[in-house]
Amino acid sequence: MKPLSTLLTAGVFLALSAYDTTISKTRASGPIIINTTDTAALLDGRCGGDEWDIATKINLPAQASVYLMHDKHYFYLCATGKAEDFTALNLYIEHGETGHLHQFHLSAQMGERVRTDEGWGPSATWDIKDYAGFWVPFFGTEKTENGRRLKFALGTHRQIQVSRNKFVGDIWNMMIGVSGINHKGSDEAEFLYPAKAIADDRSTWAKFSFSK
Repeated sequence: MKPLSTLLTAGVFLALSAYDTTISKTRASGPIIINTTDTAALLDGRCGGDEWDIATKINLPAQASVYLMHDKHYFYLCATGKAEDFTALNLYIEHGETGHLHQFHLSAQMGERVRTDEGWGPSATWDIKDYAGFWVPFFGTEKTENGRRLKFALGTHRQIQVSRNKFVGDIWNMMIGVSGINHKGSDEAEFLYPAKAIADDRSTWAKFSFSK
């Protein structure tokens, strides 16, 4: 499995410019509204033609998308890519009371880490508290020049549900990263929402509001 934290290529930056302009206009008009649902999301690695159709949709480059919705108990997010994409997810949420930044990572494993005044702490891998998700499924092994290696399924979607009780208020400050995307000859492209967001700088993130 290749590392998922990669720098965007120059071509990716060009691809980002068009949707970054749209994001700027949206953010200027206020928080992004997360649609409400009466049906809890099934975390089955597939979004579309089902309960996710009601979700707020954000289109990213390279045919990647993010879906967001909520009910009174949970916030749901699904990140989708193409059939040839690994599709990993990094979701960042600011805690409105403590000011701490929380990162939820879903790839071949799932974990949460928190940034306090002392910096980012270690990832609590598989120590799941008030959230759940669909990580990349194990898909057997394959022979390579260096011996056998693990295989992971391509084309599935990353899904996460986070308890509304884990973070305060009806407006959350968040950043979303979708990586493992095939784009311009690379299978490691990462796209962010907002496009110029920085993990350590909450002021570059976007406000999301839970609709009534």
